[in-house]
Amino acid sequence: MEEKSSLYQLLVEAGAACGEAAGILDIAYLRRAHQRRQRIVEAAGSASLDGRPTTAERLFAWLGDVPIQAQANLGAEGYAGEVFIALGDDEPTLPLAREAAELADTARARVGRDPLAGAAHLFRGKDAITPASRVAYIMFLRRVLGPAEPALSPLFHGIEAAAKRPVGAFDNYMADRLARGSRRALTGARTLRAGVAAAYATLGKTRSSSHILPVVEQLFAGQPLTIASTSRIFSISRLAARKHLVRLERDGFAEAVGRGKTGVVYIARDGLMTFAQAGPAPAPKATSRLAVSTGKPLSPVERARLDAVTDDVASRMRDLDRLMARLAAANSAR
Repeated sequence: MEEKSSLYQLLVEAGAACGEAAGILDIAYLRRAHQRRQRIVEAAGSASLDGRPTTAERLFAWLGDVPIQAQANLGAEGYAGEVFIALGDDEPTLPLAREAAELADTARARVGRDPLAGAAHLFRGKDAITPASRVAYIMFLRRVLGPAEPALSPLFHGIEAAAKRPVGAFDNYMADRLARGSRRALTGARTLRAGVAAAYATLGKTRSSSHILPVVEQLFAGQPLTIASTSRIFSISRLAARKHLVRLERDGFAEAVGRGKTGVVYIARDGLMTFAQAGPAPAPKATSRLAVSTGKPLSPVERARLDAVTDDVASRMRDLDRLMARLAAANSAR
């Protein structure tokens, strides 16, 4: 009885954390930016489980064409990049995405929305734990846990052994991972929103003709920028692009992480997917482990602006990710 109570408590905790995250991610821009980060973390963890160790930061750099130091990791970033694309492929085109979508659909048809039954269906079988089944489980959970999209593969060490144990032991293993992943997703959502709100509070009084807000929105969406790419994307001079990026670095919202073919590469210093230890000023501490604390709230005008730019920002990110996916496919075919 005590074991069941603990199991239910973990599931309630996971659901509560994901519910809190959904409340924070109440703007499409924030949802997409958060889910992009979660999918990067998931994909890096999945590649590492398959013996191709990498980190979320290295995958983030690879997706954004940021120069990274070569490692003898069997092309892990390209491998993880395929997992990342599969996780966000609404109309599956990659073989991995198609296989995962079929597995997820079958799981839903057989077990409904039960996250533990879904895990048992996908993982408790001979040779059942694969990149496709892990992607399928994330797809399965989207209808159960909503936009929080907790990354679980980084927590799946030992899953093969757990899948061979009795059902009760496996359920406890999965419930613990769901709770831990959901708490991490909540922390990530809170930090992202606090960073965006802080950037708007600092930059909101810039003149309407300035492009600094679109630049910071693109950075916080998860796209690295150079002076050249900023100039091209926003149709501004290189001098203006440099001015914006240098100001964002000075104000603590961007950091220079290396030099690519087109110059210095900048990423958002959002406290999440970042190369430096320091991030923006932390949000006020929450009163409980699951309480929402997002710092300064977004104003109605800021919320409306973020809604308005969502599709434009997302289209640029999709184009970048598709290019990286084609590069990964080309490299793996060699």
